[in-house]
Amino acid sequence: PPVSGMGERVTRKHATGWISVPADTPSTPVSLHIGKVKLSQTHPTPGSPMTGMRVAAETDDPTSVRKQATRKRSSSPVGPPPDGKRHSRQEIRAFSIQIEGIWDYVRRRTPISVHCGGRPLPIAGHGMFLTPAINGRNTPQDLRQRLDEGFVLTQLGEFRLSKLHDTEWQERVIALYERTRQVVKDKFGYDVFVTYGTLLGLVREGGYIGHDCDFDAAYVSNFRTGPEAAAELVEISLALLEAGFPVDLRQRVLHVHDPEDPEQNIDLFHTFFDEEDQLRFPWGVAGTSKLTRAEMSGTHEGHLPGGAVLVPNNEEAFVAHLYGDDWRLPKPGFRWALERTDVADDAVLTIEQRSHVYWAGFYARHGYAKGSSFFEYVASRPEVPSTVIDLGCGEGRDSWAFAAAGRTVIGLDQSEVGIARAAGRASDEGLGDRATFQACDVADREALDATLAGVIAGSTGPVLFYLRFFLHAIRPDVQDGLMEAICRHSRPGDMFAAEFRTDKDEDKAKTHGNHYRRFQPAAEFRESLIDRWGFEVLDEIEDTGLSPYGDEDPALYRVLGRRI
Repeated sequence: PPVSGMGERVTRKHATGWISVPADTPSTPVSLHIGKVKLSQTHPTPGSPMTGMRVAAETDDPTSVRKQATRKRSSSPVGPPPDGKRHSRQEIRAFSIQIEGIWDYVRRRTPISVHCGGRPLPIAGHGMFLTPAINGRNTPQDLRQRLDEGFVLTQLGEFRLSKLHDTEWQERVIALYERTRQVVKDKFGYDVFVTYGTLLGLVREGGYIGHDCDFDAAYVSNFRTGPEAAAELVEISLALLEAGFPVDLRQRVLHVHDPEDPEQNIDLFHTFFDEEDQLRFPWGVAGTSKLTRAEMSGTHEGHLPGGAVLVPNNEEAFVAHLYGDDWRLPKPGFRWALERTDVADDAVLTIEQRSHVYWAGFYARHGYAKGSSFFEYVASRPEVPSTVIDLGCGEGRDSWAFAAAGRTVIGLDQSEVGIARAAGRASDEGLGDRATFQACDVADREALDATLAGVIAGSTGPVLFYLRFFLHAIRPDVQDGLMEAICRHSRPGDMFAAEFRTDKDEDKAKTHGNHYRRFQPAAEFRESLIDRWGFEVLDEIEDTGLSPYGDEDPALYRVLGRRI
């Protein structure tokens, strides 16, 4: 029958809309056209699952999970209104197509349209098609050539070689999966099986989904609560780091990279059976069924182009749980932000957990031949004490520099990877008698007190509390506890040196991401240093150009003080 509907919203990233059909109408695909070229096709979803679940965004705000978790979206950008109608007595089916990559291949007069049942649907505000406002860098003829070469519009709206044709990717990703699977099995005893889009392609199409963007794998934790499962993913991340894999821990997934080709990665998801014996997914599911331990009784071997993989038993029920009962219908524009029906927010990784893994990886990959510019600034002062407490020393860059300059240094950091690297280099360079290192989390006030008391008791003169690029890496309450401890243990004549990002740096571009940063006004810290913590300011500067790194030039505050 004739289909009514419309493209309701078109942005740089998405084309979304709906069709209206009798409820018993078979699935009716909607396609995206660039001129006369049919570029992508998806199947509209009946009902209103595309209202989605709001989940905590990737953010440096550690309170974001508590603020946003489990709340429904207040309004849907795609799905039908609460009564299920858009001036229609029939069934409304919503669709979404990711289109960010098309704009490079269209000209100002190139018609862009959405079709259903062989006819174009009207696009709100444009008519039966729309045309771009500016020319792309390429042409529709270039687009035709890319399609002939096997490129497709991916689920993220990018043009990439189809996973069905990319044999080099198939071989590399399977090899990476196998190595990851072996580490997790050897260290933790878990089977790593394919999941999400990779499992969907294997079950529905017998291989990869051409427009898929990644390789998805998962394991089932033995823990029964979200926080325990999240903490275990931190340990798995560190074990993979130790095995030589670069990793990137996000709130709901771990990206595991190939050490020989960092652009190649797989996504590793943590799942767990809760106290009610329901399998929970911190990334979320788009289905409405339940999946118990009895219904998922282990794994078996399956095959994808490139090699063997583990597949959950009862795989069709597993896929239906992930994607809903209409999982057999291809949906290139599938968007988790709109399709989620349930999510285990209690298993989200905290910013502290992610930062812990980030810094462990950073220290394992990076090394410096000399001290920082802040070290040079501090060490040039004649009044600086001969004993230095390097708080947040990382891999020991400035600790080694102080020791090489003749000072006695103790470096403290919560990262055991950083501490091990620092101690190893100090030993290799013959500085072990002057530079010692200890794992210490400054958030643990009892441990911090004991460590500072020991250093102070063993010193024969004033000490320097040295904090480079550290205060902006800890929460405000942890900073208060640290400063209280420094105030409590410092004596008249002891010195304090800090360098950190200020509020003027918040909007500047950053070279490294996915770890906690905090930005505070320099004037407020200066006031607290004097009035609360009992130090006089000997020197200070707030500016850029103090510690540029690559293309990044942060706005920093440097302060040198002495305890009164």
